[in-house]
Amino acid sequence: MTKVIILGQEPEKKELKPIQFVYFFYIHHGVGETGIKPKSYENIELICKDFEGYGFDLMFAYNEDRNQGILYLGHFNDGIV
Repeated sequence: MTKVIILGQEPEKKELKPIQFVYFFYIHHGVGETGIKPKSYENIELICKDFEGYGFDLMFAYNEDRNQGILYLGHFNDGIV
């Protein structure tokens, strides 16, 4: 990748926004607001940005076993945890 430098101007440092979970859907617990943090999982998959046009992204989070995952509605933002 090519690095571009503008003389006399400080490089911009953009602060990245982390992933945020707002609601969860889990077969045994139904749907509800969540307090779970994305860092609780080893894997987070972005399924759909702006799911159904409601302003939330649809994500699937799981640890070792993908069959034990949970669906989340929230904000993928810059995709960091």
